[in-house]
Amino acid sequence: MIQRRDRHNWWLPQRFGRGLTVGVVAGIVVVGLGTSAALYLQAERIAERQEATLATRATRTVQGINTALAASLGGASAMVDEDTGEVDEVRFDSFASGVVNTTLLPVLADVQLVPDAQRAEIEAALGVPVSQYVGGELVPSARQDQYLVVRFVYPRTATSLKVLGFDIASEPIRAAAAEAATATGNVAFSAPVTSQPSGQIGFFAIAPLYRPGVALGSPSKQRGDPVGFVSSLVPATTMLDTIRAQLPGSARVRIVDAGTVLASTPQAPSGGHALTITQANRTWVITVEYHDADHSSALLSLVAALLLAAAVGASLVRNMRQTDELRRAALGVRRLGELSERLAVADSIEDVVQVVLAGAAGPVRAGSVTVAVPSADLQTLATRRTGDESIVDEPVNVPSPITDAWNTRTPVFIADEAAFRGLYADGVQQRASRGLASAVAMPLRRPDGELLGVLAWEWSSPQRFGDGERSTMQATGDLVQQSLERAHQREQQWASATALLALSQRLSVARTISQVAAAVIEAAPAAAGADYVGVGLMNETGTAFDLFHPVRDPAAEHAHGSTTLPVNTNGALMSVLRRGQPIEFQDRNQIERFPVLTELIRFEMERLVCIPLIDSNGQLRGVLAFVFVAGASRRRPPETGRLATIADVTAQTVERAMLYLQEHELVVNLQRQTLADLPAVAGLDLAARYLPSSATLGLGGDWYDVYVLDRGRIGAVVGDVSGHGIDAIADMTEFRTTISTLLRTDQPLGSIPAMSTALLRDEHVEELRFATAGLMIVDAAEGTLSYIRAGHPPILVRHADGTVEVLERGGGGPIGVTEEDIDVQTVAVAPGAVVIAYTDGLVERREESIDAGLERLRLALAGCTETDAESIADTLVARCLGGRQTADDTALLVLVVQEVQEVQEVQEVQDA
Repeated sequence: MIQRRDRHNWWLPQRFGRGLTVGVVAGIVVVGLGTSAALYLQAERIAERQEATLATRATRTVQGINTALAASLGGASAMVDEDTGEVDEVRFDSFASGVVNTTLLPVLADVQLVPDAQRAEIEAALGVPVSQYVGGELVPSARQDQYLVVRFVYPRTATSLKVLGFDIASEPIRAAAAEAATATGNVAFSAPVTSQPSGQIGFFAIAPLYRPGVALGSPSKQRGDPVGFVSSLVPATTMLDTIRAQLPGSARVRIVDAGTVLASTPQAPSGGHALTITQANRTWVITVEYHDADHSSALLSLVAALLLAAAVGASLVRNMRQTDELRRAALGVRRLGELSERLAVADSIEDVVQVVLAGAAGPVRAGSVTVAVPSADLQTLATRRTGDESIVDEPVNVPSPITDAWNTRTPVFIADEAAFRGLYADGVQQRASRGLASAVAMPLRRPDGELLGVLAWEWSSPQRFGDGERSTMQATGDLVQQSLERAHQREQQWASATALLALSQRLSVARTISQVAAAVIEAAPAAAGADYVGVGLMNETGTAFDLFHPVRDPAAEHAHGSTTLPVNTNGALMSVLRRGQPIEFQDRNQIERFPVLTELIRFEMERLVCIPLIDSNGQLRGVLAFVFVAGASRRRPPETGRLATIADVTAQTVERAMLYLQEHELVVNLQRQTLADLPAVAGLDLAARYLPSSATLGLGGDWYDVYVLDRGRIGAVVGDVSGHGIDAIADMTEFRTTISTLLRTDQPLGSIPAMSTALLRDEHVEELRFATAGLMIVDAAEGTLSYIRAGHPPILVRHADGTVEVLERGGGGPIGVTEEDIDVQTVAVAPGAVVIAYTDGLVERREESIDAGLERLRLALAGCTETDAESIADTLVARCLGGRQTADDTALLVLVVQEVQEVQEVQEVQDA
């Protein structure tokens, strides 16, 4: 019995131990399997998030590419000449080279709007017909009211030159993109298109060109009045390669535009994560498939569970507790990783704040998050809390966890309500209304120690802030402050780049030294990050700078003034500037030797940087002075490289302006030598006017002449040679001499254009030279006017009864082109009649037809009450031009037929 009792006593504990062991082992196995399954699913979720992250990265890459394309092409209107509204090949090459070298565009084309009436002219200029693709071959385009013709391409290769003359309006896809660009006034993309003749698949990017200044008008006018386009095909393969460079090598990518595959990897995605973006009037679906789940953790967890099955109960309990802690830590790390992923794609400060408010509570399991950023005067903090869109300003001198963290630059930990009551008794009611029991506020700093703001968490229950929790908060704070700093830098870089672009646009249209100085003074401070910028230009003797500087008086008439700054030409400072090296002054004491500078800079400055303006010949033209005021709010120190870039652009513009001035002076001197004085003619009162189009173009090919012929007659010519500048003056002189000789030798009036063509034609000159002209012979004694028009606007006659007759007959081809005689027309001109001949600059305006300008001239002549030729000429110029800058030169000749008695009185006065 005793033995049986002992046996029973032994068996019961053994059985219980076995059962306990089995239970422990079974429990460990179950927990291990569950943990492995959870880790397996977690790995799957991580893979899915990674796939979504890669899809987001691919989408950002596409958006970045498209944004860069839009920004590059969006500045193309700077190529457009303000006066002519056209793009010359030199400006196009300069712009296109920058775009092609910095974007995915392999080729850039300049597209011109060409009405059907100008088709022959553009074909002659290009040397190829206006064409379209039919069956993959270029053929002459069918007649249309208007064409969009490729005029220039860059770079010029055997392949790219084949598209010269191509009418992009002949293809529906390209035409639709051009219409979209015109409708929005911005860059537009087309549906997928196959490039000819290369056969590449991509999309067509096109941007409208506007005359400088039009963008300042109404948007509707801008959208309806482009002067041309720049365009290019963006190869889909190039874009796909750029995307794949940002993704793992095994990732599969597909870009779909309206159901059509624009680009895809050789193995297209069969599933994956898809995102949709809309840019430049196109909607693309970007799909990325990349499944790389790591299940090693699940396997390790299962192995660990099997090993733990041999452990005792105490070890099981201890391991269970450790597992729970690890899970909580893993959850915090996962949420911190999710926050990091979302912050990585936040581009602006506002985006960062929104991501923080939505996700920064998770890693520390807080009830809410608060983000506070300083105001401009640093006296208040603008705070925003989770779930509250309003912004509350907290004065920095009012105690709170957030303001204390800002003022002390150290984290503030409030563990429970007792700590709140002891530190912030005034905020008890506000804290109770939010159910707040504990809080932490952490200052956010830049790398240089400057404060960015404050990040705060709040809980509705007391918290114990152990080392793990503090480490997680610190990691979260570091992540947020890095993201804020990155967003600050991006916004600052964008603002600086925008300001530099605005300065470049202002300088691109500046033609005088005064305009250059005004552009730099007004636009350069934002581009340089300076408070003020001054411009000093060397005078003719090289002994002083003519200094243009900002005027801070609001009542001043102009935003800038000028001062003469004498310099020591042999001094050390001038030697440094001549070598092209900048000079920097670190405080006001260093400029005390220069009284003019101390007079101009009356405030406490932090820095003055003087960068020389060196021309293309290495000569010192002037200097730019960048002034930085002490105590001014500035996020980053100014970059010397950016200051040098601004100086280089300014130097080039100054040199160009001085070249323009020299050319204008030369041409004006030629003008004085070529325009002849009018003779005194019995029976006629004569007056003439010549108005150049602008200071930059100088004298064009317009001229007038009056010759005294036999039998009391006079011959008169008003002509216009194509072109401007010295070449046009030379051609005009040759045309004028030839016509004058034929007219003086009494050749038949109707034969003079054809004879001039034969005499002026030069087989060794490939370029066609031609001129329009109105030729007249006036016989005051007979009261007749004989005339012809060689491609010239009609002559006007106001008869003695006040009626105005437009002489539209007697027309023929321009001189230099026509080879046929022109029928001579004759009209009666009684005493009191006024005859006017002119060039097209008097009547043409770009925004209206020439018929409207001709009608304006007719009405001006009909309503003119003056009777002498000089007064009539002044009235016609004032009423037709109104003081505006013309796009072309203007020549005007006025002849007033006088009474015989009046003629005799004039002759007697002249004889006396």
